[in-house]
Amino acid sequence: MKKTITVVGHYGMSLLMDVGHFPAVGETVEGLGLETEPGGKGYNQAIAASRLGADVNFITAVGGDDFGGRCESDLISEKVGGRYIIQFPDLKTACAFVINNEEGKSEVYVYPGAIRHVTSEHIRRYTSVIQESSLMLLQNEVTTEALSEVMKIAGRAGIEIIYNPAPARKIPPELFPYITILTPNETEAAILAGMDPERPLDVDKALDILHGFGAANVIITMGGQGSIVSGNEGRFHVGALKGKVINTTGAGDCYNAALSVKYLEAHSIIEAAEYAAIAAGMQVMMPGVIANMPYKDEVDEVFRKVKGTMISDL
Repeated sequence: MKKTITVVGHYGMSLLMDVGHFPAVGETVEGLGLETEPGGKGYNQAIAASRLGADVNFITAVGGDDFGGRCESDLISEKVGGRYIIQFPDLKTACAFVINNEEGKSEVYVYPGAIRHVTSEHIRRYTSVIQESSLMLLQNEVTTEALSEVMKIAGRAGIEIIYNPAPARKIPPELFPYITILTPNETEAAILAGMDPERPLDVDKALDILHGFGAANVIITMGGQGSIVSGNEGRFHVGALKGKVINTTGAGDCYNAALSVKYLEAHSIIEAAEYAAIAAGMQVMMPGVIANMPYKDEVDEVFRKVKGTMISDL
């Protein structure tokens, strides 16, 4: 049987502009460059997983506009085999505005569009797709209602779930036991754990709280500081790939896709976390988002050279 990763999330159009600095209130800043490309966390994750060699299903929603009309052809061009596109002819497709400054920092503004109209009823149409998957890769681009339905269908069928809780929000407590690997960044971990996201994160406290909720394995990602992996295999620090950061947009999506691909292959969370750090590190060293999601051969080559060297015990 083929091992298939199913992603649920949004497809939309991204407009990416480079600027020297972010504008102050009322200031107009002239762009240094402009690109357009399809995006959305779900789409990014699906494409990254496909490029890394996985068989991928993608469940999404689009509106009745030109952007939505491109969805299937974009998925075909990226070799995403399972294309499950919910049509909302009277709505708009998601759109994101990504502003990148010269320091490699990004501001992202998202209009969610059609994806926020997906209900549990829509999700139930794809019950067989979910139940026949090997792994679910999920984030918060759908409503809590739709996310809960996906997790319950997958969890009750014994399908493992990697859940990236972004954009940050709390989820119903009963969903945590369904999650195989929870992958928040520091802000998302604080929000999920009921801690102050404006204060430096007490990582150990956050991990203990999240495990207490029922999440067996948690990876807290910390950008250039790497990640903390805590769960069935122990507690470890995984370093970040060294290099000049150009653009961090899409790094989390690349990370979670690579984590999913390697976990499905090796069934080792710590090995998957190291592989994900390499893939995301490669992605942020180039401009753009989808254009620079790495391919399997590229990541595998670096992974062979550094495997095991980025991991340290805590």
